[in-house]
Amino acid sequence: MAEEPPAPFTPAGEEAAARAVLSAPTWAFVFGAAGAEETSKLANRRAWDSVFLEHRLPADVSRRSSGSVVFGVASEAPIAVAPMGLPAQVWPHGDLEIAAACAEVGIPVAVSTMASARIEDIAKSGARCAFQLYWLRDAALRRQLVARAEDAGCIALLITVDAPVQRGSERERFVGYRPGVDVEPVMAGSAEIDPSLSWPDIEELIASTRLPVYVKGILSPEAAQRAQAAGAAGVVVSNHGGRQLDCALPTALALPRVNRALHATDRGFDVVVDSGITTGTDVVRALALGASSVLIGRQVLYGLARGGMQGVLNVLRRITAEFAQTLTMTGCTTPAEAANLHPHVIGT
Repeated sequence: MAEEPPAPFTPAGEEAAARAVLSAPTWAFVFGAAGAEETSKLANRRAWDSVFLEHRLPADVSRRSSGSVVFGVASEAPIAVAPMGLPAQVWPHGDLEIAAACAEVGIPVAVSTMASARIEDIAKSGARCAFQLYWLRDAALRRQLVARAEDAGCIALLITVDAPVQRGSERERFVGYRPGVDVEPVMAGSAEIDPSLSWPDIEELIASTRLPVYVKGILSPEAAQRAQAAGAAGVVVSNHGGRQLDCALPTALALPRVNRALHATDRGFDVVVDSGITTGTDVVRALALGASSVLIGRQVLYGLARGGMQGVLNVLRRITAEFAQTLTMTGCTTPAEAANLHPHVIGT
């Protein structure tokens, strides 16, 4: 008996639909991760699936709201789209399509240094944009990028610390993927990453910009505390979706340790999380483990591949609807109440 295909509006269905329409090299770029076995990427998913929640029912959930604050601005849910390089490989003008979908849904989008459109053009979509910065060797270019993000009205700056060198996957090498063959990032030829990035550099960056700075790529309590001491507005607990280090700790396991370390000092410090989050239930899990909001990555690219802006809308609407439903089923009426749930991590 043939195995039934996954339902279309599920994470597996969205993935299958994207794979069916993308070329083998582009699929390797979107789907692939560090190393031959993609261990960290797969572990991310298993870790989120290992988080179980105690509901608080019976409770009056007749009046409820999914609204939250992400990167300091109002959002229809505690969700934003993660920064991703070269979405135009997946769909023409992919960055603009993603931003337009975010504006429609009412959530922010983070724009990558390696985007295939200018931050000024993406910001015109009406979406609230954060800008993700790689620490480039060219200091003048770094300063220019920060200034452009400020002038474009960006709401935050995300400095990525977990990619001192660029690393491709074995899957990409096997199919002959070459970045920039069909679509180049707007920073092509200038975006060499400086591996010397350290905490004094981050402190200098924070002091030099009027934007709130989030340190992205944090997995340890010590690094989170150091970011807080440096004056950051928050951290993004992230292992780059498993794309950089194949043995990186899954974020569902790192998050509670980071949260405990920060909880004793300052509840106002934002803890955002990404890597492996594919459902609205995952969002509630993340909030219960101590996150203030989450970033969604690959799943958005799957939607983009299937239908441009409309495909992204389908994914975001599925996730936000699942989030609202799961939140209600746990007995919570607001995202903030999810912090009072009692998560259990089983089998890890």
